[in-house]
Amino acid sequence: MNKTFRANPRLRPYVAAGLMGVLMLLAACASTPPAPDSALDAAKVAISNAEKADAGQFAGAELGEAREKLAMADSAVREENMIVAERFAHESRVEAELASARTAAAKAAAVNKEMERGADALTEEMQRAGEPR
Repeated sequence: MNKTFRANPRLRPYVAAGLMGVLMLLAACASTPPAPDSALDAAKVAISNAEKADAGQFAGAELGEAREKLAMADSAVREENMIVAERFAHESRVEAELASARTAAAKAAAVNKEMERGADALTEEMQRAGEPR
């Protein structure tokens, strides 16, 4: 009793149509994830904070990279590639935070240098006045 199963040739179009319907239903269920609004907002805030801290002067490359990655994230959202958009948004935020940190470090170094100059000037003044060091 070894019979091979053969579909009725008249049923083939119906079977094909049924399979296509199932595939279309599965494709419809696989919807695009929502836009990463919170990640995009966080990147925009981080860029804004970096700009307010004068990162353009002290960390222009990092700030430029943050802006570029944010633009890439916006482009990915328009193309409905939300996973890539979220990744670029996170990278943008990190670059902006790096720009802020480098700006703060550069400003602190400048203040430190100014304080050292002031201390050196006071030391010289004390030595001229005859006071021991």
